[in-house]
Amino acid sequence: MKKPNDDPARFARGISRKARMVGGRQAALAAVWLWAISLSGCDEVRFRVRTPPGQVVDVFRQAEAPTIDILWVVDNSSSMTQEQQELADHFGSFFQFISQSEADFHIGVISTDVYDPAHRGRLLGSIPIISRATPSPAEVFAANVHVGITGKGDEQGFTAASLALSEPLISNENAGFVREAASLYIIFVSDEDDHSFGEVEAYVRRFEQIKGVGNDKRVACAAVVGDVPDGCPGARAGTRYAQLAQESGGVVGSICDTDFAGVLEALGYSAAGLKRAFSLSRVALPGSVTVYVKTGCGQTAMDPAVCEKVFDDCRGSAQGIYGLTCVVRQALPDGVLFDAETSSIRFVGAALPPFGAIVEVGYTPREEP
Repeated sequence: MKKPNDDPARFARGISRKARMVGGRQAALAAVWLWAISLSGCDEVRFRVRTPPGQVVDVFRQAEAPTIDILWVVDNSSSMTQEQQELADHFGSFFQFISQSEADFHIGVISTDVYDPAHRGRLLGSIPIISRATPSPAEVFAANVHVGITGKGDEQGFTAASLALSEPLISNENAGFVREAASLYIIFVSDEDDHSFGEVEAYVRRFEQIKGVGNDKRVACAAVVGDVPDGCPGARAGTRYAQLAQESGGVVGSICDTDFAGVLEALGYSAAGLKRAFSLSRVALPGSVTVYVKTGCGQTAMDPAVCEKVFDDCRGSAQGIYGLTCVVRQALPDGVLFDAETSSIRFVGAALPPFGAIVEVGYTPREEP
């Protein structure tokens, strides 16, 4: 198993030289513009797009700050000392995407141990539910994630998570963690595969049902496990964990990755609901693509370092009006790349559109044969 599918170098290797966007701006695209006006008293945004003949503009909106409950399920077998310390040391890489937004979050930690009565799905730590109101949340998580190394070798992460998120615990020891209005993100961290009884598909359905009928898309799982199918030094393949993550729309990272911060970073923006990739509505001609990110006045904007140009129309504008525009660089390690095979764009490195941003992609579509 390789690290999460957000490695810019690996992504770039799959793109032919002709498929990458070029630096020059098409003169015709200078006539393309989009603006958004926040309507008084509601969250609706009205878009107006004008394009010159032969040009197409696709408009996307980045996720809004979420309400989310995040459950970490951490292996507490005897071989997990180093991995637990890595989680504690690099939690900031995960937490940055949630803390910088207005996300309403709960973060809890349990172990994979279903034998010890003090565990068995119970939230651990002196402050078991970390929220925005928690002082020094990274320090609290660092303490909570040291779940011990006395667990048995048949780790049962699926069972432990199921116990944590169902009765009687959600009305007793874990009361208040799961909220009706929140999305649910479950992260499994283990150097062994899951040994819970039952097929993976049954747990996919079980976790999706936690949010009720029709709300299955509000549940996702992720896994930081041994590489599939062969494992990696010090870890066996986490086949079942990886399958659960993939079937629920989450990400999979390697517990053997030397860049543990990078693994947690990918988990962080995935948990926050932020998107890096956007599929275009038409097949674009390579070299014709221009990407703009528009953000609200007075709100979090793109890092100027990832912008070729920045247009600031915020002077005298009300907060929230989309008046700040970044023309995103087309470069590694921080920029945007175009994939001709899938006709999609991907933001890499620090070039991640912030919550609520508008992504505008102007391009010339390929003529249909």
